[in-house]
Amino acid sequence: MHNLNFFLKTLITILLIFFISFSYADTLTIKKIIVSGEKRLSKSFILNFLPTYPNTKFNDEVLNQFTKDLYNTGLFSEVNLEIKKDILQIIVNEYPIINEVSFSGNDLLDNEQLNDIAMISPRDTLNLDKINEAVDKIRTEYQKIGRYLAEVKPQKVKLGEGRVNLNFVINEGSLLTVKNINFVGNQNFSNNELKSIISTKEDAWYKLFGSNKFVPERLEYDRKKLKEFYNQRGYIDFKVEIARGDLLPDISGFNLNFIVKEGKRYTVNDLVIESSLINDNKKKLLLKEIYLKKEEYFNSRALDASIKFLVEEFELLGFNFIRVFPKIKKDKNLVNILFSINEGSEKYINKITIIGNTRTNDNVIRRELSLLEGDPFNKSKLTTSISALRRLGYFQSVTYSLDEIDTNLIDIKLDVKETNTGAVSFGVGYSSLNNTSFSFGLNEKNFLGEGKKVRLQADLSEKKSTYNIGVTEPYFLDRHLSLYGDIFNQETENKKGDIKSSSSGFGFGIGFTNETLTQSFKYKLSTSETTTSSTSTAASETGEEGIEIITSSITHSISKDTRDSYFNPTSGYNWKFSNTVAGIGGDAIFYKSILNSRIYYPIDYGDYVFGFKSGAGFITAIDDKITSSNRFFLGGKKLRGFDNGGLGPRDTGNNQAVGGNNFYNFSFELKSNKFMPEDTGLEWLIFSDIGSIWGTDYKTNVKGFDDIEPRISSGFGLAMVTPVGPLQMIWGFPLQSQDHDIEENFQFSIGTNF
Repeated sequence: MHNLNFFLKTLITILLIFFISFSYADTLTIKKIIVSGEKRLSKSFILNFLPTYPNTKFNDEVLNQFTKDLYNTGLFSEVNLEIKKDILQIIVNEYPIINEVSFSGNDLLDNEQLNDIAMISPRDTLNLDKINEAVDKIRTEYQKIGRYLAEVKPQKVKLGEGRVNLNFVINEGSLLTVKNINFVGNQNFSNNELKSIISTKEDAWYKLFGSNKFVPERLEYDRKKLKEFYNQRGYIDFKVEIARGDLLPDISGFNLNFIVKEGKRYTVNDLVIESSLINDNKKKLLLKEIYLKKEEYFNSRALDASIKFLVEEFELLGFNFIRVFPKIKKDKNLVNILFSINEGSEKYINKITIIGNTRTNDNVIRRELSLLEGDPFNKSKLTTSISALRRLGYFQSVTYSLDEIDTNLIDIKLDVKETNTGAVSFGVGYSSLNNTSFSFGLNEKNFLGEGKKVRLQADLSEKKSTYNIGVTEPYFLDRHLSLYGDIFNQETENKKGDIKSSSSGFGFGIGFTNETLTQSFKYKLSTSETTTSSTSTAASETGEEGIEIITSSITHSISKDTRDSYFNPTSGYNWKFSNTVAGIGGDAIFYKSILNSRIYYPIDYGDYVFGFKSGAGFITAIDDKITSSNRFFLGGKKLRGFDNGGLGPRDTGNNQAVGGNNFYNFSFELKSNKFMPEDTGLEWLIFSDIGSIWGTDYKTNVKGFDDIEPRISSGFGLAMVTPVGPLQMIWGFPLQSQDHDIEENFQFSIGTNF
């Protein structure tokens, strides 16, 4: 009974205290508010955070929320409330306002870069959390360029009236590089082999591209590179157990340490396709063509390529939404792989969205698509459309994603990354005779974002000037119908300056495109004239001495292009066959035929690209003879290692090229970015060119006019894709030539030519 009485008394006391507290909170009376500590901000601004002020009903909940709201503005470092009798005193401490942000001690990163990294601007409040975050970001950016010990100290200079100048004092520190790379646990591959795989390299004087800097973020990438290397050689269970950079005791650099576990090496024992979509005979045929082979070591890259191949083959058979699930079963050192293949349900295109095209109009992209909203989805048509967009030359990359929004509806999102379509191209050549040439071109392939082509080409050298202005409308009347026109003028003289030729005229045409095949008809009218100085040593005839020759011709061309890229193709081909008939009025009457082609073939999953280029042409007179302005010339880009017009029939008097009626050329090229510094975009290439040019209707005092013997050259070069087109530096060396041929061992060019 005593315990019960005690319990009841205690309960009543607690309830009384709660009631009194609750009543006090509800009936809190504030007759006056005093605000202190404010400098820039007004009293009314602060009191505005009290609900319905001055008729606010004060209680603990309202005051607590008021305090939180003031802190959440980010304008106050401290907010205190004090209640004395019926007076509420609000004491605040404002964050200063930043008047100016500056950086000192920085050389490697300029102020603009640091501003973008710090993300603190004038008129921001001086928030310590934001400043500390900015310090961490700046340090991280310096680590990326090897300045691992960089120090960043923020300094504040008070200006009064709640304003400060903020200065980040930076000590960039010394460059810390990777001194040694060590591997532990590797039994089957040497340290040197593994060092060649990862992107980080040991320090050496010739490391020019920063691969020897210690960048912590690169460790994860190097982990993946090692895993790919082992997985591609049959080590399915390979692991990088530890990847760590250790600072040397003398703080001179880092040691990079990898501890690896190689595991077993697996051989492919059996390959099986499981699918109800095709018959057993087709399964056997596909298994013969996939990249994985029985009794060969397992290769993860071959597995990925096999999956891609199977998807493409099934799509060509008309199936959509193909899913290939490889099931890998290990047994001792053997592996069995089962490809489970099935098809999703038929779907229709709901919406096609295009992103990334800031300059190119949507309709320019959509007219290249083989699919429209409402069509049944077809993966093969989508792939064809993507290839067509890449061949335009407007985009650096074109990717897509699919979003299944319903059981039978799908959205397609196209993501394009535009490149500079207003290309300025130029080229410089240096010949063995100290001859320098310069070419300049302004070529806008996507004028006003409408896909129109506008070009201004100028080739200027000591002995030649060529100007060409042209316009092409590729989709006249919104059809696959192109219209184009050109106006041109050319003035040339031979190396000795004793023979000068001029040619000018215009051309216009129409073209029809059906998927990758294009046909065109072009009319051209030109006048040409050749003059020989009285002091000339030339002994041959041009057929145009002092005579103005009018040439009126029609050309029919047919071409096809299946390349996977406009600027840097790795697969596919393109060819063009043109035939010209002259004699529709004018003085010249002839027939000319030219064939050019290029083929690209990827090797080792595209790590290497083999290219084959060929060309052939002839011109024959229907009446009279072929004069000099209508003949072919060979050399330069078509036969590297030789000067432009550096081979073929030559004048016995001044040793100048007079051109030929027939030519052929072949080129073999291997290109790759393997063994080149990553992130530079550089590729190396090796090549061999073969060709010849011969035949002239004016044989007197011409040597080599019937010389069909091939000229052969080989060489190497460096190439990369730039915003204005492919850049190449070529070193070519003739292996087989004639005494009268002229060499040019180095060529530099930037821009694109067919």
